[in-house]
Amino acid sequence: MNVVFFGTADFGLPTLEAIRSHPRHRLVGVVTGTDKPRGRGLSLSPTPIAAALEASGFQPVLKPERLNDADLVARLQSLDADAFVVVAFRILPESVYTLPRFAFNLHASLLPAYRGAAPIQRAIMAGETRTGVTTFLLKKTVDTGDIIGQRETQIGSDETGGVLYERLSGLGAELVIETLDQLESGHAESIPQDPRLASPAPKITDADLWLEFGCPAHDLINQVRALAPRPGASARFRDGSVKIFALAPVNSPSLQGPSGAVVALDHQRGPVVATGQGLVSITQIQPAGKKTQSGAEFIRGYHPEPGELFGAPTKA
Repeated sequence: MNVVFFGTADFGLPTLEAIRSHPRHRLVGVVTGTDKPRGRGLSLSPTPIAAALEASGFQPVLKPERLNDADLVARLQSLDADAFVVVAFRILPESVYTLPRFAFNLHASLLPAYRGAAPIQRAIMAGETRTGVTTFLLKKTVDTGDIIGQRETQIGSDETGGVLYERLSGLGAELVIETLDQLESGHAESIPQDPRLASPAPKITDADLWLEFGCPAHDLINQVRALAPRPGASARFRDGSVKIFALAPVNSPSLQGPSGAVVALDHQRGPVVATGQGLVSITQIQPAGKKTQSGAEFIRGYHPEPGELFGAPTKA
């Protein structure tokens, strides 16, 4: 099959490479985002997808600003693609996704659960123990098209959003190739999503980054896991803020204090902090302007005292 790949983020790289190296499916074009200012110098840089193709000289790599542009539609028509494969990209207009015989999306959840921009982080935040990837046919309403295939996987109890992201990107590449094979052979079957089972996975906002220590310990642990290693969970400490990348549960019923208060110093693991229900030790932390360090290193360098508070920013 002739395939056009649509993608921007590095989540799509395994899928892109799987299509490029496939003996039957032929990559005939790539659509990605425009170059953006990045880094300290804010020099224009390509998307991870475009950067991966630059060394090989693959063409065409299209970088449209507007997806409903008539010139883009005409260029895509000229590629004579059998299928459009969309991975971590913008919403395609109907004028684009109806061009080939098949157009499908890879989504990092077991749809209809966790529809939206942040399915991996939202699943971990919710304490899910299983997730997966889904391929589904495109339609006007986002993430609601008929399901072609799914692959399920367990979420490890200590697995971070970053680790799960990498695993699902690889699992997704396998599913995309399987889906292309099925479509090519005429054996693909699509199943409508049950809207009663749907749940949202909205984009991560600044408010999602701050730890509210009045929440139960297990919720805070899941929030930190979901946001590690990027962008990281945040907490206020002294006159500034810190990023927290790992918490561990602590079973010491005799230790008590207000939510967010340091109640003990574990010199092997890190500060022990009270929550709304239970205790946690901060085992990996990054003070503002410093490198990430262990909780034990933080104790030695910053000497937190019992009663000092970690918390969310003060509301105006």
